[in-house]
Amino acid sequence: MSDNENRGMNSRQEQVGSPCLRFELNSNEVICHFLGDWRVTSEGCMESVALDWKSFFDKTLETQKVVLKVKQNLLWDSRLVNFLILRRKQLRTLGFMIEDRFPDKLSQLISLHSTKASPSRLPRRPFFSFSTFLSEISTSVSRPLNFLGAWLISLLSIAALKTQMRMGDFIQACRHCGASALPIVTLISFLTGLTMAFVGSVQLEKFNAKIYIADLVCLAMVREMGALMVGIIMAGRTGASFAAELGNMKLNEELDALRTFGIRPMEFLVLPRTLALLVMTPMLVIYADIVGILGGLTVGVQVMDFSVSHYIEQTQSAVVGIWEVYSGLLKSLFFGLIIGLVGCYKGLHSGHNSTALGKSVTSAVVMSITLIVIADALFEVIFNALELR
Repeated sequence: MSDNENRGMNSRQEQVGSPCLRFELNSNEVICHFLGDWRVTSEGCMESVALDWKSFFDKTLETQKVVLKVKQNLLWDSRLVNFLILRRKQLRTLGFMIEDRFPDKLSQLISLHSTKASPSRLPRRPFFSFSTFLSEISTSVSRPLNFLGAWLISLLSIAALKTQMRMGDFIQACRHCGASALPIVTLISFLTGLTMAFVGSVQLEKFNAKIYIADLVCLAMVREMGALMVGIIMAGRTGASFAAELGNMKLNEELDALRTFGIRPMEFLVLPRTLALLVMTPMLVIYADIVGILGGLTVGVQVMDFSVSHYIEQTQSAVVGIWEVYSGLLKSLFFGLIIGLVGCYKGLHSGHNSTALGKSVTSAVVMSITLIVIADALFEVIFNALELR
């Protein structure tokens, strides 16, 4: 084949305003010239260009090197980039060596696609690493301890009159933890007393001792159920609220803004919330005890035909000492502290997206309730060991 014939091999006639190819074949290489207008808005069908490409490379070629040549003044956009990416991949599959002669910007786009298409392989992580396991355990233990230590230091700053906690924030938190929680505490406590009276009457009726329903409801509420039910309610209501508030502030970088202004989030945000729960939880427990006893009174008067005065006298006789009431209030102090600390801790250490925030709120509720049940069991063991019965 002569040089004139090699140079004159056209896949199609070059047309102004439409994309086309011109192949130049010699003994060493094949040069593919990109001509015309390679923009999406140009006229011309890409199917015919692809057909010309296929018909040329379907022939048996003596050379294994292909030069893709694009002139500087060629009009092109993403149409040419997409065509080149697909054809270069096809040429590599066929075993050709490729040499690019592109303008700088086109070369950058092609290389960017190549980098994204074939990312560097990350080293495989072992299925289990003992050092990683120890590091995670150390972090999961040290981080809560650091948070608790920072809270204690901020608590001591109140005694030193150097705290950044505002009294208005404390009062607002008390209103949120206390007065706003009264409706749900009233409903749950009343139904708890009502249920215990119904369940207890079934067994006590066998011994003709239904009057001791008053003793059962009173002791159960003041010693155990009042503090436990309030703790669970506050964990699901207030603890989740604290975690969501502080987690959203971290998500919006409000905590970083406070630190930039020299305001410590532990004193400004965490301390008023935890102290509010510490103060309001015992008050809610006293209220829950009274409402639960009224629930038992309702069953005793309306269902079992007891007189109000008789039921109240039996309730008073059930409370032998003031320790019966104090034991429930002592538990409630620790329950409130657990809820406040866990909720604030989960909020401050939540992630930086909405999914992580939702997990932190859920974790705050679950962990608070779990720790409350564990603490309640420990209190019962301690009271039994000290014979505080």
